[in-house]
Amino acid sequence: MAATTFTMEVDCATAPARLFKGLCLDSHNLYPKLLPNIIKSVEFIQGDCNTVGSVKKLYFPEGFPYKYGHHRIDELDVANSYVKYTTTEGDVIQGRYEYVVHETKIVASGTGSVCKFATEFALAPGAALNMEEEIKVAKERTKKVIKTVDEYLIANPQAYA
Repeated sequence: MAATTFTMEVDCATAPARLFKGLCLDSHNLYPKLLPNIIKSVEFIQGDCNTVGSVKKLYFPEGFPYKYGHHRIDELDVANSYVKYTTTEGDVIQGRYEYVVHETKIVASGTGSVCKFATEFALAPGAALNMEEEIKVAKERTKKVIKTVDEYLIANPQAYA
């Protein structure tokens, strides 16, 4: 099946390096603290948050549509605030997608930044999903995560300084 990609850009008030640290490099600590209704906890299956090949397991809270998912870091360029990772396992993809690849790039914009996010995915054979609705939900959730981290960093200027 052909892959589908969605992209989005979110304007943020935080400088790129700080936003990247909170949003990408320390997400395993920050997300469960700020977004417990989306991410319950995170553990590293392999490596750590700062190396290509690292795999983290995200646990979702009770009532969420999924229980867990594994993310493998495929590319990481801290100096340029860029990360690419693949969802490799978990009920978040089982029977739904063949693969899901995410890219985040944060660039300077005025006194803040723009978070550029892209997701590419291919449906699993036989999967019957409403892709418009899947993309809508994914975009809403992604925007909520980005804006929540940005708001936290604005309120806590010492964080990731």
